[in-house]
Amino acid sequence: MSIFREANNADGSKGPVSMRRVLAFIFSLFAICLFIVAFTYASVGWVVFIPGTICTVASLLLLFFTTWADVAAIINAVKG
Repeated sequence: MSIFREANNADGSKGPVSMRRVLAFIFSLFAICLFIVAFTYASVGWVVFIPGTICTVASLLLLFFTTWADVAAIINAVKG
């Protein structure tokens, strides 16, 4: 079992690696790094936290929505 794999196949073999889960992990790492850097420049203003926030939102979207169709539906709903 791995956090990066989908459910096991019907024959019991390991499921495929999920690109969505890998990307969520990468965005999470980027968010941590960006927030650490942002705190060193916090005197500039709140705008230094925007890149970390974007990475956090991207990570949450990728973690909580099971398919790209779900992500596309959310993006279309936000666009109007």
